[in-house]
Amino acid sequence: MNKKIHIKQSESEFKNFIEYRKGLSPFDKKLEAAKLIDQTASVDVDKAYHTVSNKINRENKSINIFTTLTRIAAVLTLPLLAFTIWTLFFLEVKTLPAELAQNEITWQEIHSPVGMRSHVVLPDGTNLWLNAGSHLRYGIPFTRENREVELTGEAFLDVVKNEQSPFMIKTGNAEVEVLGTQFNVNAWPESEQIQVALKEGKVKFRFAGDEGTSKYCELKPNDLLKFDKKNKTVVRENTNIEKYIAWHQNVMILDDTPMPELAAMLEKWYGVKVVVANEEIKRYKFTTTFDNEPLHRVLELLEISSPGIKIRYTMGKPIEGTKKFSPSVVTITKK
Repeated sequence: MNKKIHIKQSESEFKNFIEYRKGLSPFDKKLEAAKLIDQTASVDVDKAYHTVSNKINRENKSINIFTTLTRIAAVLTLPLLAFTIWTLFFLEVKTLPAELAQNEITWQEIHSPVGMRSHVVLPDGTNLWLNAGSHLRYGIPFTRENREVELTGEAFLDVVKNEQSPFMIKTGNAEVEVLGTQFNVNAWPESEQIQVALKEGKVKFRFAGDEGTSKYCELKPNDLLKFDKKNKTVVRENTNIEKYIAWHQNVMILDDTPMPELAAMLEKWYGVKVVVANEEIKRYKFTTTFDNEPLHRVLELLEISSPGIKIRYTMGKPIEGTKKFSPSVVTITKK
């Protein structure tokens, strides 16, 4: 009878413990686990092992050996048990409400400096090229219900297909959703447009319409989408998109490109400041291709192709009191 009462009391205590555990926050659980791990640090495993070994030598037969082996298992199991509890506490984060789980995500940021184009491979195997001056960040763990990245600037992506986890590129109030494809996203904050150029596969462009409505547009290969951020209008055309995506292979394609647009490209590509000193020159347009050319060669060819302009390059100088340099300046004037 006393055994039955003892069992009922144990069951009741165990249920109370379970309810208590459910009420703990993730932070409390981690703190509790950390304390348990700290306690295991006080266990002298070597001393315990030598004590047990001496007993094996002194005492006799299988009963003593079984007892000592049991104690060895207990000594070795304690740290493992602490580690297991710690791991389980972290795994419980996955079952938290979305607003709490969001706080558990670690953000990884990638920045491609002005004057440099970068190529990285994301955790899912997706190849990403970031244009100069662009910024991208993504959460870790990366492959969840959606593979989300946030983009500022321009990127070309070759996305690994995963039907269970669509790839989402977020930029401002718009986003691009894909399963597996190659495409370019141009989304500079200072630009009035967001451009998406699709090389292969299929993408869906979503944006916030008037009165909080959500709209979308699907693209097929060689489609170029232009989204007006102010008027929230979309223009889509099927065209030769090579000039919009060639940059990720270090190829600059100018196709009737106006001088202000060319100046902005030179600033990002080469990390210089471009000054167009004459309003008339701003109306000039250029058509040519530069394949991985250094800046001095690009400037030389631009001057040759446009006899009416003169280009001067001024090297940057050290900034007093710092280890930095002022940007080099390219000045374009009329002859």
